[in-house]
Amino acid sequence: MKYFSTTISQLDYEIILNVKRLREDKDLSQRDLSEAMKLSKSFVGKVEALGQPDKYSIRHLNLIAKALKIKSVIELIPKGVQEYDMVEIVYEKISKLNKDGGESKQFEERIIEIKPIQNK
Repeated sequence: MKYFSTTISQLDYEIILNVKRLREDKDLSQRDLSEAMKLSKSFVGKVEALGQPDKYSIRHLNLIAKALKIKSVIELIPKGVQEYDMVEIVYEKISKLNKDGGESKQFEERIIEIKPIQNK
C-alpha cells in the first residue's frame, strides 16, 4: 500500500472538513457547490483533495455560506483556537468502484494519521 502526505494549516483543514460536512448534509456534490459559488466545476473537488494545493479563501467562505444557505460564515469556522498551526496528514488513495463493480479512475482518500508539526 502506498501512502502520501501533505502539510496544511490545521485551521484550513478543519474549515475544509466543515464545508464538506455541510455540503454532504445538503446532498450537494462537489460540482453542485462549485457551480453554486459560480466557480469552475472542479474547484471544490480540488480543495477537498489532500494532494492539491487549492484552499478556501475568506472570499470563498462568503460564497459558500450563500450557496449552502447558512446564516453566517461563522458556521464554517471551527470553534475556539486550533491547537496546532500546521499538521502533516498521511493518507492513502483507494480506487473508487464503478457501478458495475470495476475499479474507477477516481480515488477516495483515507486518512491514516494526522501529525502536528512543531514550530521551531
